[in-house]
Amino acid sequence: MTDEHGAETVFEQNGIRLARDGHSALLTIEREARRNSLDNAALESMMSALDRLPSLRVAACVIASAGTKAFCAGSDLKALLSYPLDEKVRHTRLFLRTMAAVDEAPCATIAAIEGFCLGGGLELALACDRRVASEQAVFGFPEIGVGALPTGGGTLRAPRAIGLARARDLLVFGDRIDARTAAEWGLVGHVCAAGETRDTAWAMANDYATRVNPRSVSLLKQLIHNGFSSPERATHAVAMLSDEILLATEESNRQMNEGVNKDPR
Repeated sequence: MTDEHGAETVFEQNGIRLARDGHSALLTIEREARRNSLDNAALESMMSALDRLPSLRVAACVIASAGTKAFCAGSDLKALLSYPLDEKVRHTRLFLRTMAAVDEAPCATIAAIEGFCLGGGLELALACDRRVASEQAVFGFPEIGVGALPTGGGTLRAPRAIGLARARDLLVFGDRIDARTAAEWGLVGHVCAAGETRDTAWAMANDYATRVNPRSVSLLKQLIHNGFSSPERATHAVAMLSDEILLATEESNRQMNEGVNKDPR
């Protein structure tokens, strides 16, 4: 089965669908009736979809959702209220693991954000490499007002993305901001008309995928994540090993030859 972008579905379960077209992938949350919120079953399916990315050898993956009202409302609170305590604790662990899997995906990730991007939905967006937002998008961490905490990585990634002072406004006070403010703060990189984020992000993904080697992207992402918190010498050693692995590939040599031929010098 193919979607409107011509991408072929390779996984579909519990409102989570993964499709692929060449070296681009599209992971969609299709839970519009629940504002694309995530319960335990949906989180497990998202993990399963993300686990398929390495074997697909894609260079970029767009993460989007059904409809235009909400990118993702985070945890499915109705489901969470019905869970016994052990399932509630499991939900937190699942959410953490899923956001880490998005963050560490072996390809470039682009969030296509329509409507509300709140709580765990904002944590999902922050786990992506790039964020494309509708001009009508709304961002925030409302957890403090509903007896919950932003435990899906928001307390780590938000300060890194927008600075500690602005992150505190969102996290501690539960403030909400619009897309223009989010762009000014550096929370999102691109703002487009409502209803166009998915197409815009998909075009970005396809353009990117035609210019890069998926193996290069995977190695670069590993260097970024491992180097951010590692000692300098260890980071340099990993960088050298990664470069040696990449330089030994035929694809890398082909790209270098093409680059030399295009270089006007």
